[in-house]
Amino acid sequence: MISEPLAKLADSALNAVFPADIYCICCGDVLDGSRKDGLCDACAAKLPWAFDNPFETYMEEFAFDDVWPCVRYGFHARRIMNGLKNGGKAYMAKNVASMLAERVQLEWQMPDAFAAVPSHRDKLRQRGYNQAELLAKETARLLKLPHWDGLLEKVKSTGSLRMASGQERRSMLADSFAVSGAYQKALAGRFICLVDDVTTTGSTADACARVLKAAGASRVALLCFGASSGYKKSPEADAEEENR
Repeated sequence: MISEPLAKLADSALNAVFPADIYCICCGDVLDGSRKDGLCDACAAKLPWAFDNPFETYMEEFAFDDVWPCVRYGFHARRIMNGLKNGGKAYMAKNVASMLAERVQLEWQMPDAFAAVPSHRDKLRQRGYNQAELLAKETARLLKLPHWDGLLEKVKSTGSLRMASGQERRSMLADSFAVSGAYQKALAGRFICLVDDVTTTGSTADACARVLKAAGASRVALLCFGASSGYKKSPEADAEEENR
């Protein structure tokens, strides 16, 4: 059985040999090289594109001011995120970020900076990278806007959130995030685009937004590839938010 370090090394080698834009990031079919989003026509047609805020009717419950999703979270979006998040395919961040950048350009106001929802150090050791940080960095690069690397830190591991209600999740996530000391003064009056791969209940983004606003941010929008339809969601989607 191959060890975890060797497996990650093998994945890195494969990523170098088979970079983005050669195979569809959803089904794995060969692409013609012209698709910056890394999706074949069939998968692009199957994805449930949805750019509206799924939490619009109860936004007063959250500290963030808007949600900018690309798709509704489901089978095909899950396949893509599993590759990026759990499959060691970090190169997929380039493809997903191209879709995120296009989503941001639909908005009337550009953020002052992009920042990622952080991972706890235990998850970083296990995965080797924070997929949200990769997405934030690449999206900012594509839009030629600042990326504030490490703006937020996850200072407390929350354990499993699977069986918790929205209110219970918020209680469990309290005091889990902190603003890095290097950015304390820079946040005053800033519009921050908080980047994550998937949002289900919005609890994690809410906890991050509360910390950002307490430190002086004037506005926080959540940018994500996949978003659920709100509180009523599948068990599979519900499990995503705990896997930070």
